[in-house]
Amino acid sequence: MANSQLAEMGDFCGQQRNNLNILGSMDVSQAALHGELDQDMLQYLDNILYSRVQATQYLKSIMLVDTNHHIAASSNESSAAHAGQGLDTLIERMNGNPFYITNTLTYQQNGRNVQSVIAISEIADHDKVIGYALSEINLDFYDNIRKRAKLWNESTFYLLDGNQNIISAGTQEDKRETFVTTNAERKNYQEKYNAIDFGANPQGSFTYRVGGNSYITYYSNVEYTDWHVLLSVNMDCFLSRGQISLLLLGFLVLLCTVLTVLLGRFVSRRIVQPIHHISDTLNGIQQNQDYSLRIENVRKDELGTLSEEINGLLSFIETENVAKAKREQLLREMAQKDALTQVYNAENIRRYLSDAIDRHQSDGTPMAVLFVDVDDFKMFNTDYGHSVGDQALLFIASLLVRETGGIVGRVGGDEFLSIVEDQERLEALESGLDWVNNPSHSRFVLRGSRESLLVACSIGAVVVDFKENYGKSVTAEQLMGIADAAMYEAKNNGKCGYVIQHYPS
Repeated sequence: MANSQLAEMGDFCGQQRNNLNILGSMDVSQAALHGELDQDMLQYLDNILYSRVQATQYLKSIMLVDTNHHIAASSNESSAAHAGQGLDTLIERMNGNPFYITNTLTYQQNGRNVQSVIAISEIADHDKVIGYALSEINLDFYDNIRKRAKLWNESTFYLLDGNQNIISAGTQEDKRETFVTTNAERKNYQEKYNAIDFGANPQGSFTYRVGGNSYITYYSNVEYTDWHVLLSVNMDCFLSRGQISLLLLGFLVLLCTVLTVLLGRFVSRRIVQPIHHISDTLNGIQQNQDYSLRIENVRKDELGTLSEEINGLLSFIETENVAKAKREQLLREMAQKDALTQVYNAENIRRYLSDAIDRHQSDGTPMAVLFVDVDDFKMFNTDYGHSVGDQALLFIASLLVRETGGIVGRVGGDEFLSIVEDQERLEALESGLDWVNNPSHSRFVLRGSRESLLVACSIGAVVVDFKENYGKSVTAEQLMGIADAAMYEAKNNGKCGYVIQHYPS
């Protein structure tokens, strides 16, 4: 049970870290932290953060904080106000870690106490920390973990922060806000708990006594936090049940022995040999992991029926294995794709670019990296709504895949990266980019209407020649930086165009 809940919390914490990293990597976020945005763009960024909160379960607010601990952007003014009172302390608790989830925070909201935790992630620009992204997480997520936990009888689930405050505790049905015993009753427990070096022993157990009963508590650290998961079990209850089980087991062993003697050789021939055959088949399946094996069945009695049922089960498992492999392949593909546009997400397109550089450095063939930004994308969301904005992103993603012939990934809200490796496409790169911004091609029809909208792009491209060791030392970050600079040059030239640079010229 504990491992299951830990895995779920670890996945949730990892998801918060990835979300904050993506937010911090956005150009508009980094510009806000550098103090480069006017009031309209700051309001636009606040709206982005607000939309992210509304679309994400268990999230209450998101903030961007610069290195002076001033709030640069926030999804919620009231949340930013109360968080701002303790930003110095929260950031200090990170202890140099790039991501951290705080202990519970309590503050007043509408006249009542509200508890939550804060996820904090560093934001870096060229390896220099320029600020932090913070998200406020509702404690309901951790209460739901407790409610889904299938606990033993006489056992209790605890999730404590680094100050031993209860984040969630109790059983599936019984929620506990505080410990049910007094400090004096918990003295033995507290001594054992305080003696644990959680850094050296992140998982383990300890025994103690409370109220004349013996207990064992299993504990484990929670990744990215100072928290601990504890599962406390009343040992006396299980010891008494164990004695009864031992007596029942002894009686069953005696009864089985008597029945075995009475049945004799006849029963042995009728049962043992067929069972050996079934066992050998199952052992062969286990050793070879070959679920296509079947039990040869020539009997019409109960063992024959059992053999048929086992064969049916093996057929089911074989089918499930095939389906499982397909599901796993689908999940792997989904993990690589951007949820909206179904092109590569930011992490995987960067990984693909690094691998592509290695390949072309080896074979000496050229390649190109395109940085694409949708012109005036804010208009689609502001004038037509986010649904139309999503349609515009879907359209430009499919247009880039079709017309550049490269591997396309979404690296920001309206920014895409395309990696062109096909030599024929490279030779026709200019005509392909002309095609992308040709008004007769770059229009899409709004769903449910006959109106069409133009999607114009500013495109920066860098073509790398790897022959004669020209590009042996180039990195993915360098190529993305050159393409990004070329894209901004295209925007400065009036948008709806492209600029092509050549490396190492």
